Amino acid sequence: MEHEPAVSVFPLFDEHGRCIPSSGLAAAVHRKTRRYFSIVQPEISYGDIYARTRKFLGISGGMSAEAFEQRAEAILQNLRSDSATKGIADGVRIPFLLPKVAYADYGEALESTYLKAVHESFDDKLPQYGFINHHKDGLAGKLSIAPGSRHERLVDAMQQDQVVGYYFPCLSEYSVPAAIEQISSMPERFLLAGGFDTCAALIAAPDLLLRTDGYPPLLWLAALSGEKDQVGYHFESYGYNLTFNRRVHFNQVAEYWASGLVVLG
Repeated sequence: MEHEPAVSVFPLFDEHGRCIPSSGLAAAVHRKTRRYFSIVQPEISYGDIYARTRKFLGISGGMSAEAFEQRAEAILQNLRSDSATKGIADGVRIPFLLPKVAYADYGEALESTYLKAVHESFDDKLPQYGFINHHKDGLAGKLSIAPGSRHERLVDAMQQDQVVGYYFPCLSEYSVPAAIEQISSMPERFLLAGGFDTCAALIAAPDLLLRTDGYPPLLWLAALSGEKDQVGYHFESYGYNLTFNRRVHFNQVAEYWASGLVVLG
């Protein structure tokens, strides 16, 4: 008689929604955090996010606003129904929508479409501040999907239909290699966030990294490999402005670094 595989009863996320580092993680990670650099949950209005995303990413047709909300809410309900994953839904979470599209070059699309849309959405909601892209050398031909990140599943899904997902910036104080390594021990529903999904979350919530009473973390696009070893791209708050840039991370970890997980629905 066959037996069902055992389901882990150990939580994968703490009471703040942070992904708990797996015991066998070899790459650099802070196992304990004082949460000095943290994100405050933005207000979520599915209708506003739907309208903002369609406007700035140029999405037409496809699902209705009601269908977007239903599919996004189903993601949270499924996570909350599992004792191992329910903690992530108590942390910072942003629903997002992506178009049905195939791109020949990830970096070119990120630069010409997604960073542009982040800029426009940020200016629209926060005109008193600014979005600044500090990377002036272009992204065409420079980005690839990091092996083991599972991010190719999101890109494949975008080629089939419009994509609904939830973005969770819950890999706080992980090095980029640790974020990739952590994914290998996570349930299959979890993908490491890259460029399109992180941008979609910032289009949905342009104030995600805006804090007037503390310091938010830097957000790595950990599912993407840069043109050189140990080079990564990221979003970061500078004062009340939002910036995009590139840096060498040396496979190290810092208290103010975070990466995101994504769940599609």
